Amino acid sequence: MSQAQKIPFAASLQSFVQQKMEAHQQGLGQIYPCHVTEVNGAIVTVNFDIATESTDSFPPVTCPVIGSIYIRVPIKVNDLGICISADVRLGGISGLGSGLAPLVTPSNLGALVFVPIGNSGWAEVDANAVVINGPNGVVLQDTEGKTTFTLTPDGVVVNAQTSLTLEVGNNSIVINSSGITITGNLSVTGTITSTGNVVAGAISLETHEHNVVGVQSGTSTIPTSAPF
Repeated sequence: MSQAQKIPFAASLQSFVQQKMEAHQQGLGQIYPCHVTEVNGAIVTVNFDIATESTDSFPPVTCPVIGSIYIRVPIKVNDLGICISADVRLGGISGLGSGLAPLVTPSNLGALVFVPIGNSGWAEVDANAVVINGPNGVVLQDTEGKTTFTLTPDGVVVNAQTSLTLEVGNNSIVINSSGITITGNLSVTGTITSTGNVVAGAISLETHEHNVVGVQSGTSTIPTSAPF
């Protein structure tokens, strides 16, 4: 009979179960802090910010940014965040792969999405307002890009294919291919300079003439020249 030490069945079973649980845990999707190293549209490559004593290093991972096609959040190199994991691979909907996702557990870094995260060092803003900003400004547009509102560090530019309307109550300004139409009372403080004709009602400043009385003897009148 062998003299080797026998491991009690209960202890052996416990060790077996523990090993299986640890192996299963390693296969699950992990959520780690990271920073962006490369940006390609809505796809980023990240490096993980993990202090580990093991010899294993975390490889860079390319994954989609969380968000909608209708709101594009500017992401830059060195932006901080976390990567969260889905239960199945996401390549079919992110464009990094194809086909429907099979009901197979992906690798622990194989179904990640980058999520930006807040930082105590950010500048304070109005907590009761939606604040939108970007390094080059902000662009608002319809899906087809027919009308765009662009706020840049130098000013505001509005481009519209058909017309632009500013309306408050019964007053409005309409800009289209025919020109600019203002509805309402207009008050101007300062000089108005025109390189073209000015028409008030049916009277033109370029062609309007006056009949002047009293420049000749009697009651005769003569027409004046156009204003100059």
